Amino acid sequence: MIYWGVMQDGGRMLLGDPREAALSFDWDAPADQLKAVFPADRIWEDINEVCMYEGGKGVFRGIVDEQNTRLTSEGLFVELVSRSREALLLDNEAEPVIIKRPSLESIHKRLMEPLGFARIRGESVSVPGELRVEKGASCWRVLCDFCGEYLGTEPYVDFEGDIRCEGLGEVRAELRDVISAELQRLPYKRLSEVWKQGYRGGYDTLYSDPEAPIVRRRYVSAQSGRDPRAMLEEAKRDSGLLTVVCAGGVWPLRGLIADVSVPGLGRFEGCRVRRGTYFRDGNGERTRLVLERGEGNVAD
Repeated sequence: MIYWGVMQDGGRMLLGDPREAALSFDWDAPADQLKAVFPADRIWEDINEVCMYEGGKGVFRGIVDEQNTRLTSEGLFVELVSRSREALLLDNEAEPVIIKRPSLESIHKRLMEPLGFARIRGESVSVPGELRVEKGASCWRVLCDFCGEYLGTEPYVDFEGDIRCEGLGEVRAELRDVISAELQRLPYKRLSEVWKQGYRGGYDTLYSDPEAPIVRRRYVSAQSGRDPRAMLEEAKRDSGLLTVVCAGGVWPLRGLIADVSVPGLGRFEGCRVRRGTYFRDGNGERTRLVLERGEGNVAD
C-alpha cells in the first residue's frame, strides 16, 4: 500500500510506510475508517485527505478527522484518523426544505453539490409529489431514504468522489492464506415471528420463520416502512457468522462475496462480508473478515 496526503492548498505529500495502520469496513456503517501512525522528522502541514493505493489503484480516500503529533522515546510520530467521503454526507445537516417532484438531480443540486460532490450517478427519475426534509436530518439520511424507497439501492461514494446510486455490484473472491478462524452460532439473533400492524391499528399480519429454534417476536408499525420478510432474513443471517483472518490485504470489501475453505471447519461459499479490518504493523499485513455463513456449507 502507498499512502499520500492531500494538503489544504491541494498539494500532495508522500507519507511513507506507516508504523501501524488499520482500515475498517462495516456493512452497517456508511463510512470506512483508517487509523495510521507514520514516523516523522518534523511537524507536518495540515492534511485534509489521505489516499491509499495498491498497484496504482485507489483503495481508500478519506477526510482527516484527527491529525495527532506525538513525541515518544522512540521518536516523532504523526497519527491520522480519517473516514471515507460518505462522512461528509453524515456530518452535514440537510437544509430543511420541500423539494417538489424530487429526483437524484434535484437532491444533489440542493443538498450535495454545495458540499463539493460534483457528480451523482443513478437512475434519472422524478417522483410525483414532494420530498419534505425535516430539521435535523443529515444529507446522508435524505439520500439513503430516497434511494431505498424509489430506486431500491444503497448509495456510496467511489474513490473519485462521485456519489453512486445505481446499485452496488457483487464481486466474488476466493479467500486464501487463512491464519485463523472462528465459527459462531448465535441463536439469540434469530427471530421466529414478526407481526405487522394493519390499517385498523391491530398487529394482525404474521410473518414467521418456522426453523427458528425458540420464540422471539417483533412488532412492526404501519408507519415504520420496515419489511418483515427482510427482518426475518437478516436475523437468520446474523445467527451464523464465520470470522477468518487471512495473510495480506483483502480490499475493497463492500459488495464482496467470499468463498473460503477452512481446515477442520469446512468449505463456505457465497458468504457476504459484514465487517472487516485490514491491519499493518510489526507482524506484517493481514485482514480480519466477519462473514455470513452463506449457503450449502459443508463441514469436514
